[in-house]
Amino acid sequence: MRIAHFSDIHVTASTADIPWRAMLSKRIVGWLNLQLLGREEDFREAEEITAALVKDIQQVEADHILFTGDLTGLALDSEFERARLLLKPILDSENITGIPGNHDFYVPAAAQDGTYDRHFGSWERSELANPPPIVRLLGEEAALIALRDSRPNAFHDSSGMVGADQLKKLGAVLADPALEGRRKLLALHYGPRRSTGEPDSRFHGLRDAEELLAAASAGGVELLLHGHLHNRFVLPAGGSTPITITTPGSATHSRYERAYHLIDLGPGGIELSARRYDPDTGGFSEWPEAPGSGLLAPPV
Repeated sequence: MRIAHFSDIHVTASTADIPWRAMLSKRIVGWLNLQLLGREEDFREAEEITAALVKDIQQVEADHILFTGDLTGLALDSEFERARLLLKPILDSENITGIPGNHDFYVPAAAQDGTYDRHFGSWERSELANPPPIVRLLGEEAALIALRDSRPNAFHDSSGMVGADQLKKLGAVLADPALEGRRKLLALHYGPRRSTGEPDSRFHGLRDAEELLAAASAGGVELLLHGHLHNRFVLPAGGSTPITITTPGSATHSRYERAYHLIDLGPGGIELSARRYDPDTGGFSEWPEAPGSGLLAPPV
């Protein structure tokens, strides 16, 4: 069983194309980030790289595709439409699971209007009733559980929260007989730890990270997959981190390794490898020396 995991492509409208009415909201903060803090340049090639990413994923023979949020920069209709067009070659497959990120709910209107759900709600199929959590039963050996932890926030806040209700449901799902004997993987947008092993800040991280880790660990989750943090890393279990945590980082951010992960589950255990974008060739290729790649969990 092979899972391709990518995140945070951030298809972003140019500052010149943002309607002025859209600026009467938190999007003014996003506009300032684009104009003054270099974010527009960071994602200048996002569309070209996303097209290359889609082409590469089609060639690596993944059994399932996982996306963990932030398709867009400012949750504009035009950004969602462009992201859908770029991802269309893989979007219509039944073997894909995706969740929104905080930039996909950048302003309350984006969540209230259901723009993300109209374009990408089909990514949230579930084999068990009443999602979230979303549950995908992958072959005979694995279960992928995905949570919605993103929400609209105030101007100064970009944090996430799973919430007490979803945590309760997660515990029930992890104990469901349908998951018995399967290796359990958990996906969300926010990371409960930074690459150093420390929790993220209050206004950027997951507010209930400790509760989430406790519930996931008690339920037998072996691997937690997320986005949000644009630097790629693998954080092995140990100390205050009870579960191995990994993020491919942003697939399109120019200041980081633009990469995605392949997770292979088989008799030998759970193995991770990475593929990264090569600007010279305009495509993705193997990254054998990627830090943290290799065996993440031994055979059962």
